[in-house]
Amino acid sequence: MAVMRLVAVLGLAMLAASFLMKGGGPAPGEGRWRGRALGVCFEGSPRPIQASDVEPLAALGTNAISQTPFAWMKDPHAPALGWETDGRGWWGERAEGVRFLAGEARARGIGTLLKPHVWLHGSWPGEVEMRSEEDWRTWFAGYRAFLLDWARFAAAEKIEGLCIGTELDRTLVRADDWRALIREVKAVYGGLLTYAANWTHFEEVPFWDELDAIGVNAYFPLTQAPRPSVDELVRAWEPLAARLAALAKRHARPIVFTEIGYHPIEGAFARPWEWGVGEAPFDPLSQANGYEAVARVFYGEPWFGGVFWWKWSANAARARGQGGEERPGRARTATFSPRGLPAEDVLRRTFQVARGS
Repeated sequence: MAVMRLVAVLGLAMLAASFLMKGGGPAPGEGRWRGRALGVCFEGSPRPIQASDVEPLAALGTNAISQTPFAWMKDPHAPALGWETDGRGWWGERAEGVRFLAGEARARGIGTLLKPHVWLHGSWPGEVEMRSEEDWRTWFAGYRAFLLDWARFAAAEKIEGLCIGTELDRTLVRADDWRALIREVKAVYGGLLTYAANWTHFEEVPFWDELDAIGVNAYFPLTQAPRPSVDELVRAWEPLAARLAALAKRHARPIVFTEIGYHPIEGAFARPWEWGVGEAPFDPLSQANGYEAVARVFYGEPWFGGVFWWKWSANAARARGQGGEERPGRARTATFSPRGLPAEDVLRRTFQVARGS
């Protein structure tokens, strides 16, 4: 049964039809990750987008996107956490924008993974760690309210998948709290569930058995070489792929790259998680090689549940420059987006091949 579960061939986006036919979504616990997501992480736009902004995704061969609403923390060691489903933040990160994009994507056969995220000023989710039992209880109460707000939204909007957390490395010691939260989520939301583990902690998550897929933010350091070939990158991936395959087998769950991406620079694979690129030379071919290597290593594996490439900007102008012009100097290296670069061509070709296989 585990093998059958791993090699199911229906794509994530195909779940949209079954959700609609059931009229309100499946019962809690009914969801299963089906097949391979060929996806991108869609950047929430600061202003409303048009339906035409979604068309390039269909042309790309995409069958899944992720969308990311935020909660905010000022201090990773203080339990205060704030959020608004409507009001604060960019349009594309609020309920209105998420609803619009999910609907337009579904109309084009593209499913949505809703991926609520904690944003910390001057830090990151992996640093969240309370210093007392009381603070832990307070933090989990706040995070529970945040996640359940979006779980109810996902159920109401028939959104196909929900990611229950992202890179919250130091909270994983609270396994009982996480399991209790997952039970509450399942009581209100019946779709596909995953968690986006940081590449440093994906083997340490204690609740994979409660979810439908093992999510990994796959910013693994691969090589110090400034301009590695595709073959070099494939070789660098091989021991990591073996670890991922073993984890998938151990838990009878597919592996999904909930995030992965590269800057178009020399040396992109040494510390691919970093936002700042300094004075690194522009090298879009390296970015394209990274996309190609992932396709070669993973897309044909039966335990691989898919990929969400970080990051697809809402429109070409944001990816290139405010007026659509070629981004000058450092601006063109600071993006993770493949739009208008050789990586976009690789993405289109590999997605379309994968869909036909």
